[in-house]
Amino acid sequence: MKKLTGPFTNILPLTGLPLKGPIKDDKIQIIKNGWILSNNGRIITIGPLERLRRDHPSALIEEITGETVVLPGFIDCHTHICFAGSRANDYALRSQGKSYLEISNAGGGIWDSVTQTRAASEALLTELLVKRADRHFAEGVTIIEVKSGYGLSVEQELKQLRAIKEASYKTKATLVPTCLAAHIKPRDFEGTQSEYLDLLVEELLPVVKKENLAKRVDIFIEDSAFKADRALAYLEKAKAMGSPYMPTSSPVAAAP
Repeated sequence: MKKLTGPFTNILPLTGLPLKGPIKDDKIQIIKNGWILSNNGRIITIGPLERLRRDHPSALIEEITGETVVLPGFIDCHTHICFAGSRANDYALRSQGKSYLEISNAGGGIWDSVTQTRAASEALLTELLVKRADRHFAEGVTIIEVKSGYGLSVEQELKQLRAIKEASYKTKATLVPTCLAAHIKPRDFEGTQSEYLDLLVEELLPVVKKENLAKRVDIFIEDSAFKADRALAYLEKAKAMGSPYMPTSSPVAAAP
């Protein structure tokens, strides 16, 4: 059933805007006293009541009151919000001018989160993630990419990804899981970087695919993590496994 909802004080459509780069204020078109035409909860179009009423005369009218602004839901396309513990000390060190590598070499950084996340149960990770996702949702972020990468073993990565999947049923936000088991080579792995990546391809990714825990594979390129050539080989192997795997970006664009 089509429904016209309004009037909204301001509606901010984002059509016709540049896909990258700065957006000037004069490029943002605000519809004042606008209305929304929806069908079974899905927005069809927006605009002034006169036009929408003329084009859709049988639509039901739902009138609202008060000062209201309509914005599209935001998308956070890169998060690590499935974790346990705190990196507050890292933040303090960065504020003092310490580099990422200096913090990592001192025992902080990724491995600190790995240690704390490994110690947490799947239920606790799910609970913490739901709270963080709900806060994002309350601030207008409706779609959230969530990476694993703080388990760094087959068992622990599966724990993280299963927590992400379970959390997706308990929050209004849409969670998009990414397998970032190739975050760094774990310090307790007795082998080379290539051997660790082969382990992920042979033992982890097939289970992730079977349980539908993620459709995206990522890898971190950094002096303390993986080089671009190893990353490319890993992503090509993941892609060769077929749908649903798709690298999140080109290796040179990967991020921590």
